[in-house]
Amino acid sequence: MLSQSTFSLRQFFPRRAASLRALLMGSALMMSGALTAPTFAQAQIDPTTTSSIGGAGSVIMQGAKGSSPFQNAIGALKAGNYADAYNAARGFSNDVERRAVQWAAIYFGKDDIDHQTILRFQADAPHFASDSTYKTRLEQAMLKRDLPYNEVIDLLGGQMPNLVDAQIALADAYVRDGQVARAGRIIKHVWINNFLDAGTEQDLYARYKGQLTNADHWARANRLLMHDRARAVERIFNEYSPAQQSLLRAVIAVARKDNNSQTLLDRVDPQFRNHNLFHWANAEWAQAKGSNAGAVAHLNRAAGELPESHLWWYKRRYLARELLEVGDKQNAYLAAAGYTNGPEGRVVDAQFHAGWIALRFIGDAATAAKHFEKMASLSTLPSSVSESHYWWGRAYEAMGQIENARVKYQRAAKHDDYYYGQLASHKLNVQQLQLSPLPAWQDAEAGFNRRELVQAIRLFEGNKTYGFARPLLRRLIYQVKSPGEMLLTARLAQDIEAHDLAILMASISSNRGVDLDLFEFPKDGLPRNQLAAIDAAAVYAVARQESRFDRTAQSHSGALGLMQLMPGTAKETAGKLGLSYSKSRLTSDPSYNALLGSTYLKAQLERYDGSLVLAAAAYNAGAGNVNKWLKRFGDPRSGKIDVVDWIELIPFTETRGYVQKVLANYQVYRVRLGDNRLRLANYLMKID
Repeated sequence: MLSQSTFSLRQFFPRRAASLRALLMGSALMMSGALTAPTFAQAQIDPTTTSSIGGAGSVIMQGAKGSSPFQNAIGALKAGNYADAYNAARGFSNDVERRAVQWAAIYFGKDDIDHQTILRFQADAPHFASDSTYKTRLEQAMLKRDLPYNEVIDLLGGQMPNLVDAQIALADAYVRDGQVARAGRIIKHVWINNFLDAGTEQDLYARYKGQLTNADHWARANRLLMHDRARAVERIFNEYSPAQQSLLRAVIAVARKDNNSQTLLDRVDPQFRNHNLFHWANAEWAQAKGSNAGAVAHLNRAAGELPESHLWWYKRRYLARELLEVGDKQNAYLAAAGYTNGPEGRVVDAQFHAGWIALRFIGDAATAAKHFEKMASLSTLPSSVSESHYWWGRAYEAMGQIENARVKYQRAAKHDDYYYGQLASHKLNVQQLQLSPLPAWQDAEAGFNRRELVQAIRLFEGNKTYGFARPLLRRLIYQVKSPGEMLLTARLAQDIEAHDLAILMASISSNRGVDLDLFEFPKDGLPRNQLAAIDAAAVYAVARQESRFDRTAQSHSGALGLMQLMPGTAKETAGKLGLSYSKSRLTSDPSYNALLGSTYLKAQLERYDGSLVLAAAAYNAGAGNVNKWLKRFGDPRSGKIDVVDWIELIPFTETRGYVQKVLANYQVYRVRLGDNRLRLANYLMKID
């Protein structure tokens, strides 16, 4: 949680006079003493790039005068000559340099390095290589070569391979070795748990038909149809019994919205009329015919283990919100409350929805309290702990149990860098939000610096090859355990301008009860002198949620850079500012991205009269959607609807969470920038 702090990171970690970069520019670095990495003004994420983002020019050139063997090997890595780099490193006298280069050659080279070499490296440096990525690299290298079946078994037989092709190769090897039963178990796993292309499916079916039973085909069909993959089911339709076929025909018809769907549902064999897939199909058909309440009734008939249980919750959550919007409060409640069989995270979400609907729409605080109590019992992360206890407090408050409410608010407020923790603090009339002091780190520093992963990261940092350092840093994040080492890891991430990884380390440490607030909410992730005329805390809040200050971030939807701008939005905004548009600068020039992004955010704030709630929602989902929600749910600025409820009513799960996190970020960044007043209730309406 946040508490009083008056120091900065630079004060806490004064830079040492000796520059690691200077040490690295001569011959091989001697690792006899502790290393300290400098902070560089620009970071490079792409491991193939040889110049800084700011265009300072070439840093390393293979074979350049005065370059060391290590630097020459780095040059080979940058050029994509991974096997050459690996072989060159064999002659290094320094073990850390050798392992750093060889690790990178395998990690980035995919199948360029043969499997025997990978095995030798894993034996030599398990602290570098004993992870899932290296297991995948070994499988890729093996698949590239035609190995004897006994060698395949030796390589892969210890545990299930990662790659489907490797799983099939292992099964084939077992068959050749006479271990047919083992092969069969692997093929069953592949057959049931993967979406296979038609060619792979046909090949497996032809070669292993005798190993696959009706039960295997039935389990696969249940999974496939939950994902609307009917053709794969139809291709082997003769493998199902007539009774099974009756259900499959009905489910497929419903998925295709065929007019005869109800007829086929009515014809399902009696032995499958209580099957969960039958209830799912009936719910789908009821929804298609406009009866969301009927869909809920069918879902509530399901029992036991649910195929693809996450889809059942997503369906229930959607129905609950649709029913709530048309005023059917009871069925909305039943839709949420009926989900009790699934992973804890989804049950937590279901308990929240059931409790929230009971409290805020039905007016049944006692029932709501039971759901929030259950939610709290399943919550382990600060976000859900604070959310469950805040709402539990609201339920007690509604029942007039003020002391019980205060206790729950106090529990939620322990996590006051989270949205609901801040709301709980407001309920308790807390006036200030303060940052936690960092844990002691000095006793951990010597041991931390002796870690070879740390030394390798600093070697890459010293040569401005930050892209090679990032995977090692991510690996280090999951290795460190003590508060001091977690802090030093976050510091190391900031040293290489990997603010997103510093935030990751701080978030993980927070979940472990160690607060690293100054790393979790960094100030040097944005070029503040290049922002639009706007509250800087709002820009920080959005940038932290959009990219975690990763200036090269690219989303699946095409959003780019610090502020995750879509190219079209960036081009339009640049035009309004009289600037030329450059797509490449969105990920190479953080000042350019920050200026465009903060200008666009300013426009959203002006559009919605300073409402960060609406501006953040528009930044994430578009102003068109926000305007629709204002018409559907009312305007939270009017005071006629509770703004907390309005945020919860946002139908997009991503946007709902986004707005809450931006608001929490904003309050923390107000503190980071010098204003520690707790004013979230004010900011829910309008920021300064």
